[in-house]
Amino acid sequence: MTTNKNTAKTTAKNNAKGDKTMANKNTDKKSKKSDAEKFAELANIRVPKALRVLKSISSLANDDKYEYTDAQSTAIISALKSAVDDLSECFKNGGKKDEETFRI
Repeated sequence: MTTNKNTAKTTAKNNAKGDKTMANKNTDKKSKKSDAEKFAELANIRVPKALRVLKSISSLANDDKYEYTDAQSTAIISALKSAVDDLSECFKNGGKKDEETFRI
């Protein structure tokens, strides 16, 4: 008989857990992220990526490993400044600008 009581208790617990799980699934479907939440989530992913890439580009300045001309370094800096200016403009206007490609 002890086994039956334990089985009944376990079944009741599992059913209760199942009900909670279903409730969470239904809540998840109904609750969508706001535009501000989406913005923050994506910004928290994209900005650190961009900073890592900038750090990677800055390692090109190591003249022990690389050889480059002043014109090349100026072109890189100019392209990056232009991209930041375009980014600032996008935030001011809430719009997009055409992508430009960079080549040395």
